[in-house]
Amino acid sequence: MERLQLSQKDFIHQIATIHETELARQYDTYTCTSLSKALRIEMIEHGLKYNDDRIFIETNEQNEMMGFIWARYIPNERKALIEILFVHEMFRQQHIGTSLKKAVESWAIGQGAQSIESTIAADNMVMQSLNLNMGYQINSVVMSKKLIINNEDNNK
Repeated sequence: MERLQLSQKDFIHQIATIHETELARQYDTYTCTSLSKALRIEMIEHGLKYNDDRIFIETNEQNEMMGFIWARYIPNERKALIEILFVHEMFRQQHIGTSLKKAVESWAIGQGAQSIESTIAADNMVMQSLNLNMGYQINSVVMSKKLIINNEDNNK
C-alpha cells in the first residue's frame, strides 16, 4: 500500500473516473460526463496539494491499482470523512478494503481526528457489513423521494 502522490497522474485519472462512475451508478439523478471527470481530477489534485486529503492505493505486481481509499480531514470538526473506498471486483475478498480503511484510520488519528465518517449506498451491504465489523455505527439515515415537477411546457 502506498500514499498517492500528486505526480501519479494515471492513478488520479483512474480514481476520478471510478468515483464519477460510482456516483452515476448509485444515484440515478447523477450523470458522469467528461466535465465531471475533469472537475473530479481537479478536486483530487487540489486536495492532495493544499488540503488535508489523503489517498491510499493498493497495487499488484504489475502496478495495476487493485483498490483505493480517499479521505479528507476536517480540522474544525476534528473528523475524517471518507470520500470513497473502492476495490476492483476481481480483487475483492482479499481484505484490501479492510487494510485501506485501517490505513486511513491510522492517518486520521495522526491528524487529530476524533471520529471518522463514511456515506454508504443503502444497497451496499458488503460495505455496511465491513464498517459494522470495524466498529462503525449508523448515525443517520438519509431518505429521498423523487418529485414530479410540471413545467410550463407540461414536461415531466
